[in-house]
Formats: sequence, structure tokens, C-alpha cells
Amino acid sequence: MTEETKSKQIDILIVGGGPVGLFAANLAVKSGLTTRIVDIEAEPQHWGRGDWLHGRTLEILDYTGLNTDLLGTGSKVETLAVHHQLPPRNQTATAGRTSIDFVPESIVTKYKHLLCVGQHITESNFQHTLSENGIQIERPVTVTQFTREEGEDYPILATLENKKSHSTEMVRAKYLLGCDGAHSSIRKQIGIEYEGHGSKQNCGVLDALVQTNFPDRKSISFVRGPFGSHACLFPRENNLTRVMVELPSDERDKNQIPLETVQSEARRALLPHRVEFLAVMWWTVYSVGQHVANRYTDKKEDDDDNIIPRVFLCGDACHSQSPTLGQGLNTGIGDVFNLMWKIAMVNAGLAKSSLLSTYETERRPVAQKVIAIDRLVSGNDLKDEPLMSLIQENQKFTTGFGISYATAGTSPLSLRVGDRAPDFKVVAYNTGKKARLYELWHTKNSWCFHLLILAGDLTHTTERVTQALETFKDKKWSWLQIHLITTTTQRGVIDSLPSTTINKQALLIDKINQAQCHHGYNVKDTNAPAAVIVRPDLHIGWIGMLSASMEDWLANEINLDFKGWNVLEAE
Repeated sequence: MTEETKSKQIDILIVGGGPVGLFAANLAVKSGLTTRIVDIEAEPQHWGRGDWLHGRTLEILDYTGLNTDLLGTGSKVETLAVHHQLPPRNQTATAGRTSIDFVPESIVTKYKHLLCVGQHITESNFQHTLSENGIQIERPVTVTQFTREEGEDYPILATLENKKSHSTEMVRAKYLLGCDGAHSSIRKQIGIEYEGHGSKQNCGVLDALVQTNFPDRKSISFVRGPFGSHACLFPRENNLTRVMVELPSDERDKNQIPLETVQSEARRALLPHRVEFLAVMWWTVYSVGQHVANRYTDKKEDDDDNIIPRVFLCGDACHSQSPTLGQGLNTGIGDVFNLMWKIAMVNAGLAKSSLLSTYETERRPVAQKVIAIDRLVSGNDLKDEPLMSLIQENQKFTTGFGISYATAGTSPLSLRVGDRAPDFKVVAYNTGKKARLYELWHTKNSWCFHLLILAGDLTHTTERVTQALETFKDKKWSWLQIHLITTTTQRGVIDSLPSTTINKQALLIDKINQAQCHHGYNVKDTNAPAAVIVRPDLHIGWIGMLSASMEDWLANEINLDFKGWNVLEAE
């Protein structure tokens, strides 16, 4: 983007050029929103930081078209192990090993693994996609101040300063995203508190080429050394290994602790095995701490209901924790995925602006739970295998698949509004090919809802299904796609459906693993059709038995379950 083409009036200004900011910029472009992204650093980080991409994050990147190049990099890890090392004199050095699959067996997903890849590679891939749309991160640029002017179409007035040339410019935006890390200047400028505390416990982390006879280098390995020291190591791209190690109490400032201390503690934790560090690419010492912002937006609790949020915090700007279970980057990606479809739909006039307030009410509890788990795990001493128990208890959540925006209450089909929509395999009627639901839901439209009609056995349900579909035959809603899923395999029955009510390309046959899609969505009676509306972020928006009056169902039930907003009715 040249000086001549930079817009002074944009939809979204993004502050922070890390993976969270870059992901937000890519989704903004896909949504047709004009965007600029700035970062205070003169160049990107080349090593270190977040390097775990959990299965749910890989689903999100796949769905948004941003993981194509990433999947060929990094190391795919399917196992997590805890080792209790014994003293060197003991010949059974790893007798204390226990292990589990990284992704629980009960989760149906394309991604049953963790991808360990350097953050710089993730950023590079995101930047490449963004560059194809003519957008570059503007460096070294920061927002020195901004104001909000009500009544303006572009109410955010921000001052950008280039830290190298010291030149400034004024930019107007509809929305401002603070993706600028734990020391976020955007958070500080709107007076949001970063609640929590650090600790005196220092840990070292390094990325290196290593030579070792430790037997479990393909897993995520948590190790309790023979003398009480703790470490974690796992494989990375290009034969690298990341090693994290708890450091002994030290009165020195963390910035004064040398690399040699980190290496010696790692060797000590892995005894009686040997480890040599052939080349260290990056290392640092950090203090364990957990924080969460008391607000995620510029809207205050006592603000008038007519005031809508315009400034949003994402990623480390609103939550931070130890890297023990690799939650930071993944939680940040989840923040953006939750937020961007809401901004896009409000901006397009498809949703009420009150939808924007659900970003904080849905995502802040997620961060609070991440931090609660992190406090338990990062403070764990690995004795009597409590770490493995903690990990197993929270495994669905920490891998991202169990994150839910559900409130109190249940649905008649067990899955709740707010849960992740399960991704089952079905057979496309028009091609006879197997496909996953997420693949079929992928659309060129920037964001849309998906209505799944779980029709069961059409031999018995055709009349009720046809009545429901009649509601939509004259509707041309670009934001809603309909998918009819049936357990029927009889072509004659399927062909008897009126062609005016369903596009045969949207017809799916649920015959894999004894109708796993119906059973997975808890439809036990194939003579009683049900329906599910899946939100643009692949969470359930509504679920229940199929209603004959579909129009009233959409207008009323969705309005209720989406906490006061109605996607059929713009302001």
C-alpha cells in the first residue's frame, strides 16, 4: 500500500501485526471491509512465541482458507506424555511414563492432532495472503491517540505516528481493534484494567537443534526430573525442538539470567538422559503470570444501551497466561473468529448493533477459564500424576473443541445453543462423494448461517420437511444456506421432493457409521425431524425439533437465543 493509496477513511483500523492482528485483517478483507493494519515494531519477530495450533484452530483456519500452506509445515503431534524421571542409578529411567491422545477420541474432527510450528511461519503465511489483497503491515507505526465522535459514520479519529520518520496522519474508522499484545497501548488508552498477577517463578524457553537420547521426542512431553526440576519438550519444524524448563529461585532479574542457566536446568530435568544443544535459534526467560482485561471493549457497564462498542481488544491485549498448554495464540484466533462475523453483519445491515456486545459476554468467560486452568497446571508439581488428571479433565476445552457459549439450560437435543457444531462426514447426493459438513458449509460469501434440516427417514417425514422448506422457496437470503440431511437412500423417495423447495446440491445422505450425523446431533428418532442453525463461527445458534412454521421460528426463537438480536431485522 503506497502513500497515495492509503485511505484516510476505513472500516477497521487494526493495531498489532502479530498472528491475531493479521488473522483479523484477513477476515476483514474477506468480509469486504476496508482495512489498515499497523505495528510499532520495525520488523516482525523471526523466532519464538506461540507455536501450538490446536485442532479447533486448524478447523477455523481451514474454514477461512488460511491454513493451506501451514499444513505442510511444522510437526503434527498426536500424543501427550508425562514422564517421572528416576535417578541415574536406576536402570528403569522412564518407568513413570503415562500418555494420552492429544485430541479426545470422542471428538469428531479432521484434525486429531496438534500442529507445532513457529509463530513467524504462521505470521508469514497470514501476511502472504493479506499481500495478495494489496495490504501490508505499516511499520513502525503506532496509534498515539484516538477519540470517539458520536454521530459520525466513521466515529473513531486516530492519530498514526511513524516512529522512524516521526510523520503523523489522521485516520477515521468505524472500528478499532487492539491486537497489540499484553502491554497494549489501546487497552491503556481506554482505561481498561488488566486484572491478575504475575509470580516470582521464572521459566526458560528455547528453540534449538538438539541431540538427545530422550526416547519420546515425537510427543508433547512433560518431564519431572529426578531432582524435582520440571521441563517440557516437543518437536517443531525443520527438526527443531522447543524446550521449556522451570528455573530455580533466583534473586536476579529475569533479564539477567543467562542462556547457560536455562540449558543446565534442562539437562538436569532430563537426567539420566543426555541432551546437547547444537544450535540455539531463540531463547528467553519469562515470569509465570495470568491476566484478563476487565472489559473487552470501550463500552462501559453504565453506558446507555444506544452506545455500541467501537473499540475491541483481542488476543494478549485482553488475556495472558503461561505457555504451558499453548493457549494464548489459539485463544486470540478464537477471539477474532467470534468478533469479525459480527462486525461484518452489523456493518452490512444484516444484524442489530447490539450483536457487537456479545463479543465480550461470550469471549471473556473463555479467557477466564483458560486462566483458571493455567493456574492449576502451571503450579502443578507433577507428583502422583495430578498433571495428567488435570489435562484430561480439561482436554476438550484446551484443544478448543469444548469451548461453548452456552448459557444455563438445555435443549431438547442435548447439544446446547453456543456449543461447537460437530463436523460429521456425509455423502453428497448429487456426486455420491463423501464430505465433511465444514467442507460443504464453506462458501464464497463472507459469512453466512447454515440451516441443517435433519430430516431422518423421508419415507415418513416428507410432508413435514416439505412444509418447512416451503417457507424458504421464495427467499433469497445470501446469509442463509439450507442443507437437507436424510437417512433415506431410496432415490425414488428423494426424487419425490418438490424441486421448488430444495436444491439437490444441498441434499446430503447420512449413511456413514449408521447415520452418525443424526446421532451426533442427538436425533435418535429418524421419524421426528429436527433442525439446527449453525452460526458463521461454526457454533450452534439454534437447535430443536423441526417446526412447520419456520418463518415464525426464525423470527422469534433466534431472536431469543441470540440474546436480543434478530438476524432478519436490521436497524
